[in-house]
Amino acid sequence: MKKNWFKIENSATDVATCYIYDEISAYGVSVKDFSAVLSGIKAGTINLRINSPGGNVFDGVTIYNLLKEHPAQVDVQVDGLAASIASVIAMAGDKITMAKNAMMMIHNAWSIACGNASDMRQIADVLDKIDGTLVKTYQDRTGCTQRDIKSMMAAETWLNADEALAKGFCDCVGSCADAKASFDLSKFQNAPREAVELYAVRREEPATEREIEALLRDAGVSIAKAKAAIAAIKSEPLRDADDGDIAQALNRLSVMIQLDNLSQSMK
Repeated sequence: MKKNWFKIENSATDVATCYIYDEISAYGVSVKDFSAVLSGIKAGTINLRINSPGGNVFDGVTIYNLLKEHPAQVDVQVDGLAASIASVIAMAGDKITMAKNAMMMIHNAWSIACGNASDMRQIADVLDKIDGTLVKTYQDRTGCTQRDIKSMMAAETWLNADEALAKGFCDCVGSCADAKASFDLSKFQNAPREAVELYAVRREEPATEREIEALLRDAGVSIAKAKAAIAAIKSEPLRDADDGDIAQALNRLSVMIQLDNLSQSMK
């Protein structure tokens, strides 16, 4: 996890600043770490600055609830992107400001799954329930109707700052922010081209171990299994390989590991 996602901006003014500048997951901003930091904040105001593509829905909902329960005034600043579950976290703000060059995205929950028809129906039912809780969260904060929120989520709606203000997803629009980060937005159906290009991961080297672990975790694999799988790939046969060879092997085998673990978990 990045080490600069939290700091006390100025204790003399009774303000604490938290940064969510990563994915919402055990490999980015984790519930465990966020909860530990938040519980130690005694400041009267928390400035929560967001630039995140989202992540694990339950982790995000927990962070939202922790912020809502905290006695401090929570002022949210969307510096770049508040997509998916990161947009739900933004709704915890007593005041929400979006930089005029920032974006917000809401959509229906989704998952990776395998199994028979009964398994799929069960997963679909769970996703419907998750969507219902997200609709209520957006509705309570924005004042939009349930029908409008459902329609926006189903369409995977991307909002610029002015559109978010008009629909009640933020309270005001601020100046441009320079929030630098690299996110892969290709998993979203309707991500605007400018957002995809702005946050594109520009590199030629293979995915890192952390990214492979995150991929496996998003597919429902436990942290222990993900680490064990990667350790197995990096063991004896690849001991003399360089980092690039190992990373390429991780890339080639990651999908097979996902499918194997998922098929076992669905039995």
